[in-house]
Amino acid sequence: MKRLAILSAGTILGSPALALAAEHSAGYRGIGMLYFTLMGAILIYGVYDAFGKTAMYVMSPIIVGTLYWMLPAN
Repeated sequence: MKRLAILSAGTILGSPALALAAEHSAGYRGIGMLYFTLMGAILIYGVYDAFGKTAMYVMSPIIVGTLYWMLPAN
């Protein structure tokens, strides 16, 4: 029983070291794109709801461009 406890404790305590040693090349651009798309849709709908269709046509490219430039780099 002691061996099982020592083995499980060693596995649990040793696994973060393996995770921290792994090198990754992932970025935040994908999740940022999803987040900014949702935020852009909400902002564009808010402009449409508050100011009407003409203001939405004017502000939509500005909102989309601004959110695109705010995306993090790879």
